Amino acid sequence: MPGNSWTRRIGIIASAAVIGGAVLAPAAMAAPTSHPTASVSMAPNLPAEDDDEAQPGRVTVDDGSLRVGDRICAGNCNGSANGSDGTNGGTSGGICAGLCNGSANGGNGTTGGPGRDGTDGGKGGICAGICRGSANGGAGGNGGDTTDSGAGGDGGSGGDGGVCVGIGCRTD
Repeated sequence: MPGNSWTRRIGIIASAAVIGGAVLAPAAMAAPTSHPTASVSMAPNLPAEDDDEAQPGRVTVDDGSLRVGDRICAGNCNGSANGSDGTNGGTSGGICAGLCNGSANGGNGTTGGPGRDGTDGGKGGICAGICRGSANGGAGGNGGDTTDSGAGGDGGSGGDGGVCVGIGCRTD
C-alpha cells in the first residue's frame, strides 16, 4: 500500500473526525436540556441560545452534526462552513467532515463601483467525506462600469480551490 494513498488519508481524516466527535459529544450531552439542541458557549459574553446566528467558538450538537461556530462542521453538514461574500473580498471556506455537499466553499467577491475593480473571491476550505460541490474557491467580482472619463474596472480574481478528500472531488 503506497504511503500517500488517498484511502489512507481519508481513513486518517475520518478517524480524527470520529475521535473528535466522540470526545466532544459526551461533554455536550452531559447535562439534560429541554431544547432539541444542546449548545455550549465557549465564550462567556456570548448568549447561550441564539439559533439565528452562528457565533465564533459556539459548539452546537443537533440534526446529526457537531458544529463549531459557522466555520467547522462534522456529520450532516450539507451547505455549511462556507465563506461569506464581502466588499473587501470573499472570506475563505471552513472545514467540513462527513456529508458536505456544497460546503467549505470560499465566498464570492463583489462587483466594483463605477471605474473600480471587483474584489477577489475567497479560498476554498477543507472537505473530507461526500464533498460534491465543496471546497471550491469563490468567484471574483465583476469590474465596475465605465465612467464618463475612463474605463471600467477589472474583475476580481477567483479564489483558489481548497483540499478535498473523498467522494465527489473534482480532479481537473
